[in-house]
Amino acid sequence: MNKEELREGLKRLEEYVSKQGIKNMFLEEGKEAAMDTLLLGLELEEDLSIDISCNFVHAPEFGNVLQYYGQLELNSILEENPQAFTELNIYQMLNALNRELPVGQFLYIQEEGEEQVRHLIGIRYTMLTDLEDEAELAKCFSIVEMLMNIYEVLCSTLLLLMEGESLSEAMDIMAGLMEE
Repeated sequence: MNKEELREGLKRLEEYVSKQGIKNMFLEEGKEAAMDTLLLGLELEEDLSIDISCNFVHAPEFGNVLQYYGQLELNSILEENPQAFTELNIYQMLNALNRELPVGQFLYIQEEGEEQVRHLIGIRYTMLTDLEDEAELAKCFSIVEMLMNIYEVLCSTLLLLMEGESLSEAMDIMAGLMEE
C-alpha cells in the first residue's frame, strides 16, 4: 500500500468514529505530525479523558497495521504521593495490569526534558486491518471502546494507590472488578 491508500484508510476510520460520536482530528504528515495521524478525544467522564493517536502503516511481509497510542503524564501524581509511586511500584503495577488485561499493553516511559524528567504511562494496541469495509471499521471502533475501559482500569488503580491502598490490595480490588 502506498501513503495515499493508507491516508484514505485513516480517513474512512475518521468518518466512522465521527458517526459514533467520538471527537477527532486528522493530521496529515507534515510539520504537525511525523506521519498521518488520526487523534481521538475519548471521554469516559467529565474529568476522565485521554487522547489516542491512530497511525496506519504498511509493514512489508506482515500487512497493514493500525496502531493506537495514548499516554498519561504522572509527574503531578508522583509529586503528590512519592512513597506510593516509586519507580518499582509503577513497574510492578503495570506488569500486574498487563497480566490481567487480555489485550493491549502499558508502558512506563521517562522522557528527559529541559526542566525535568517527564514520567508517562503509555497505552498501546496494534492490529492488522485494511480499514476497507464496515466490519473492519466496526472492529476498530470496538478497540477504541476497549482502550477507554483499559484507561479507566489504569486510573482506578492509580486512585486506589493515591488513597493509601497497597499495590497488592489495589490489584486484588481491580482483579475482582474486572471479573464482574
